[in-house]
Amino acid sequence: MVWSLRQDARRLGELGESFDTVLDCGLFHIFDGHDRAAYVDALRSVVSQGGRYFMLGFSDRQQGEWGPVHKLTRAEIEAAFADGWRLDSIEPSTIEITTDPDGIRAWLVALTRT
Repeated sequence: MVWSLRQDARRLGELGESFDTVLDCGLFHIFDGHDRAAYVDALRSVVSQGGRYFMLGFSDRQQGEWGPVHKLTRAEIEAAFADGWRLDSIEPSTIEITTDPDGIRAWLVALTRT
């Protein structure tokens, strides 16, 4: 038997769960505006106080177009998590992909839920 769970990341509270750690590799950077705020609110509702959120997302340093991906600036990340989070670190990083040996310029972000 195969179990599959699908959930809208903007409505994580509907899971009825809480988490000490959330890993996000490639989701935050697809959201813009209202959807981004809804996602951050949803994270806040499921990450336990003192819990951690780690995000790897496309950086504004990446050249070229990548479809629906929104290249993130450091300031956008800081603004999105200004309420209810402590920014522990934000570092330039690389997302390794098979189609480009140089990878994709990214931000590696660590936050703590306050």
